[in-house]
Amino acid sequence: MNRNSKTLSTPSLAGHFDAPEDYAGCFGWLCGYSADALFLDDAATRFTRLTNRQRAHQGRIELAVMLDPGNPHISLQDVPGVGHLGMKANENKPFRLLHAKVALLGFRHQDNRGKWQLRLLVSTGNWTRQTLEESLDLVWRIDVTSASLNDPNAEFRQNCSDIKAAWELLAWIEQCYETGLLRADGKGPLSGTMQARQQIRQWIDACAEKAEGQPRVFDNRNRSLLEQLPEKIQTKGEVRRNYLAMGSGFYEAPTVPGTSPEVPVAIIDSLRKGRLLTTRADVDLYVNPMACQAIATAVQPLQARGVTIRPATVPQTVFGENVQRNLHAKFLFSANHRGNSNNCASAWVYLGSGNLTHPGFFNPVSTSSGNLEAGVVLFPSALCWQKNGTTQDDRVVTNLLPIQWDEVVADPTSLAAGSGMEQRDSYYVAPPVVWFTWHEAGEVHELRPGEPCAVDIQVLNAAGATCPKTETGFQWREAQPRHVRIRWQANGQPMEALIPIVDQYGRIAATKLPAIDIVEAWWQLADFPLPPNEDEDEEETGGDSESAGKEGGKGRAAATGDYPIRQMMELIERIAAKQTGIDQLDWPFWCNCLEQILGQARKSGHVAYFRDELRLNPLSPLRHEPFRPSYAETCATEPGKLYDDTLDRIEASWQVEGLSAIGELK
Repeated sequence: MNRNSKTLSTPSLAGHFDAPEDYAGCFGWLCGYSADALFLDDAATRFTRLTNRQRAHQGRIELAVMLDPGNPHISLQDVPGVGHLGMKANENKPFRLLHAKVALLGFRHQDNRGKWQLRLLVSTGNWTRQTLEESLDLVWRIDVTSASLNDPNAEFRQNCSDIKAAWELLAWIEQCYETGLLRADGKGPLSGTMQARQQIRQWIDACAEKAEGQPRVFDNRNRSLLEQLPEKIQTKGEVRRNYLAMGSGFYEAPTVPGTSPEVPVAIIDSLRKGRLLTTRADVDLYVNPMACQAIATAVQPLQARGVTIRPATVPQTVFGENVQRNLHAKFLFSANHRGNSNNCASAWVYLGSGNLTHPGFFNPVSTSSGNLEAGVVLFPSALCWQKNGTTQDDRVVTNLLPIQWDEVVADPTSLAAGSGMEQRDSYYVAPPVVWFTWHEAGEVHELRPGEPCAVDIQVLNAAGATCPKTETGFQWREAQPRHVRIRWQANGQPMEALIPIVDQYGRIAATKLPAIDIVEAWWQLADFPLPPNEDEDEEETGGDSESAGKEGGKGRAAATGDYPIRQMMELIERIAAKQTGIDQLDWPFWCNCLEQILGQARKSGHVAYFRDELRLNPLSPLRHEPFRPSYAETCATEPGKLYDDTLDRIEASWQVEGLSAIGELK
């Protein structure tokens, strides 16, 4: 074990969600066995570069999460921007457990909107705080960029092959889950979330076209991980190695004392049969001594087969001294050691979600006996067995894997079976309606299901009472909520779920928008595509004041001049200058942002002056072709029609529709 006190600078699992410099997260997919709000909130902040409150204000989904249905529901109110999708209730679950831990993340350049980056993560750990603080886990990551498409080398093509394989797995899982939440903004096919989702899919397709070679990423949808393992290793040729390390957070439950667990033995036999492991190879099996299941009663039979039992170790160069963590990683490592050489020759590594158990590694996916698992086989070069004077810390295998050769478990009484994997009774499936739209006409408020609902449901108000039904939805007599609770029957059992509300601007489970004046409206539009800073979020104060935001919230000076006409015309001119330079891909986002922010300014004194005193429509110049981008000059194009419809709604909000246009003779 390496004894250096200096630690390696390695990101945590959440750190792998950090957006690259000058980029921000566009959209991403995650699957896993479990997740929690603390981890996902941190990951979403790193991914989007937006705080929890900013994402709540924005009201868009940036990360779609598919978890094993035994995981409790994680709401958008707890983690804004993260949509926890429920499994379809009418689908037969194709796996025993959803155990694969894969993330595919898309980032977009903040200035050059044509530049993008994809990131793939394959993890042994769950998307939880426990993984960050208590577990000993591994993660593999690759990044591909749009710039590489123009000059794809062999490494880029291999990475593209892995991206393609991971996406095929995620797309297969997606079919089992209700994705209606990703359409939940009431804006049809041009919704912000759907646009971002389509964007990342285009990038994935661009990678798939450049894919070449066998992917290193694999799963057990058709064949077990064990059956595929030799094939993955043999892509680099048939080389017998004389060392093998195996480790797992869980093994088979104890059965007959004195017998060897089947899966570790089967791995050894499979590698030898594939001419990938020598007959007399050194084999180490790494365990949690106090929770190693069947290994606790199988030390002697394993020793008889040439297997040495060792406790997993926490690399000091990564975690520092005296740190205690429990082995959760699932890994295999094999290489040749020769004479006095410090090089790990012909090394390969497997890491992934599959524990060394029948459901995890031995069986293909099935509803009764096979989890859905995913892993990756790597061929690291320039690895070293030990630290010496010339070896870099990040090349020493004992710094990269939880292995050591100083301690051996020789006494079976020093091991304990411990507990196996937790048994979870909860079962989260998609509710019959996954979002409501908010409608109001005067004092009448209504919640309408975002998509057709075939099940009889009840909507509960804040006091838990049933809301009256209407022809199109449910009457709501209180202030607009971010979520509402519904109740229904499933298989004779009462069910409840928390359902997000979509406001008139298409924001999902979003915080209340404050009233602003036109000066602040411009500063928010000028920052597009970024949402307002946290200090501009008036959620705590209610933001109902007509003067809210007059100072710009950022120490900005107000626009020159104090006259309403001048300030309104400056706003119109600045909007025109801004929007004529908007990338077409961002146009739906811009139109939605324009409607939302100008809608917040509808009670401004400037708007009232034009409406009540001048009897003029100050927005009328924005309909002229010079004030529009070339792709939206007229309503003959889809972007142009979207823009005209947006202006119609803003004029209605300002109550200036039908008034004279600026410059129009009365």
